[in-house]
Amino acid sequence: MKNIMHSKTGLIVILAIFIVFSLLSARLFNGVRFDLTEGQLYTLTDETQKILSELDSPVTLKLYFSEKATAELPGLRTYAHRIKELLDEYATLADGKLTVSFVDPIPFSEEEDEASAAGLQGVPVGIRGDEIFFGLVGTNDSDGEEVISFFQPDKEQFVEYELTKLIYNLSNPELPVVGIISGVNINGGFDYMTQQRQPAWVVMQQMEDLFDVRPLAEDIDAIDAEVDILLLVHPKDLSEQTLFAIDQFVMKGGRTLVFVDPFAEADIPPAPMAATASRRSDLSPLFAEWGIALQDAHIVGDFINSLVVNMGGGRNPVRHIGLLGLDLGAFNDQDVVMAGLESINLSSVGILDTVEGATTQVVPLIQSSIESQPLEADRLKALQNPESLMESFTPTGKQYTLAARITGAANSAFPEGVEVEERQVVEEEPGVPEAEPVMVKRLLVPDVLKNDNINVIVVADTDILSDRLWVQVQQFFGQRVVSPWADNAGFLINALENLAGNEDLINIRSRGRFSRPFTKVEELRRHAEEQFLAQQQVLQEQLEQTEAKLLEMEQIRGGGDSAILSEEQALELARFQDEKIKIRKELRDVQHQLDRDIESLGTELKMINIFLVPLLLTLLLVLMRFIRKRVA
Repeated sequence: MKNIMHSKTGLIVILAIFIVFSLLSARLFNGVRFDLTEGQLYTLTDETQKILSELDSPVTLKLYFSEKATAELPGLRTYAHRIKELLDEYATLADGKLTVSFVDPIPFSEEEDEASAAGLQGVPVGIRGDEIFFGLVGTNDSDGEEVISFFQPDKEQFVEYELTKLIYNLSNPELPVVGIISGVNINGGFDYMTQQRQPAWVVMQQMEDLFDVRPLAEDIDAIDAEVDILLLVHPKDLSEQTLFAIDQFVMKGGRTLVFVDPFAEADIPPAPMAATASRRSDLSPLFAEWGIALQDAHIVGDFINSLVVNMGGGRNPVRHIGLLGLDLGAFNDQDVVMAGLESINLSSVGILDTVEGATTQVVPLIQSSIESQPLEADRLKALQNPESLMESFTPTGKQYTLAARITGAANSAFPEGVEVEERQVVEEEPGVPEAEPVMVKRLLVPDVLKNDNINVIVVADTDILSDRLWVQVQQFFGQRVVSPWADNAGFLINALENLAGNEDLINIRSRGRFSRPFTKVEELRRHAEEQFLAQQQVLQEQLEQTEAKLLEMEQIRGGGDSAILSEEQALELARFQDEKIKIRKELRDVQHQLDRDIESLGTELKMINIFLVPLLLTLLLVLMRFIRKRVA
């Protein structure tokens, strides 16, 4: 037998067994797979299964994939195969309520025209430039239609969320209404700095996929009755009339999400006012009744959660303690709004305090680290070097609340109502000169004075929603392709869905995060920087003292005339000049040492990643060989 296995016949038999086994496994175990990823990224979630099981009306999905035209694109074909398997699994779980079909839109066919008409993205490939399609069209029985124009291969980790969201939208055509009042150009606008029109922020696109978003005016008596959730972004200098409308919306049980800011960087005033204009937004009259307060004129500086920024111009990156990258350690893992979020970036974020004697419950959602300290917000107005924020930075050892959920009993901030003065409307008559405007007063009386359980979420930062803190936007064949690197939009959508009462999509979207930060490396880096900063501060103080002495002696000498200095003073001057050069060299050495330490750490990790597994396998083989010899 042993001789047969080592002969040509044996090899042919092994090859035949291998082929038969491959064919059988492909047929018998088609669709069977083992998901060994952390978080079970390739297994349908319970929430998806729940949504599929609750489908009330039939949904039809049609996947368009250019099978023949992608013969030379194996990566895309593999991805398409996975989408097909996934859709089959969806159909199985939907108990007959979901119909799936697959179409190959070959060039110049009716199917290709059909795909184009449905809004799918055709991507030219090959020498002839034939277009390939890889998208999905979903319809329901009320002629509703949802489309995924092209499955981006680099978005594979979100594919379950995209598919489930599409099916959910088709089965729930009535979207929750989000009324929005914004003091920044979240929906796009004209940028006077660049003299160009700016697109809407990406979060608007994300919201409009799931909600009926309606902008509201800033001079209203009442929030539209159709609004399910009120979203306030940088509510700056709102009139009492509008505050009254918000107050009554909350008192009547309306759910509200508020983003305020002590220094909104996205609120850019015209150039002449840039240095003095206030960028603060607040709802202090309402916050007082809701049991919360935004600290006056303070942002939080947080060393542990601070980010490193590139200074440009060939200068070394520096740490910015007002620009924060927060992770799980900063989140309240008991609140569903934070479910699955891994990182959120904030900038010049404020501090929320609980009002003493409040009747509400204020539960922090996001907090700073213990290495934090309140900083004057005005320091940001003329900030050139973020390192300057480290001057006199002394952590208080206290964690500060950056976002909070507010529930419980609250009273109206306007129990006596609000008196509104407005111009009386006078109809113009032909030939009659226009009369002087007449101002009249009108009293707005509250309908509700108290609510036993308000439902409000407050975030002390509005820049969290701006693109620069969480997403990269690129153009892909004329379409905007967004690549998030943080969960800022996820936090916004989670909060809105939670307030809207739908939490199933939260847990689905929260899966598939690909970010696996080197937390140990970051910890070592921060430790090295702390040492660097301590040494740097000592040397900087010595340098300042030396320069002050030099200036003093230069003033004595006056105009470069060294003749008036005594020999002893001249020697002292030379000594201080040498000392200055020496200290500056030491400062450079410290910085270079920090860079070398970080590079060395990175190199060691790369070597471990490259050689550790092969080394372990080699040792294992040597050990097995050794054991076999001993047994023999």
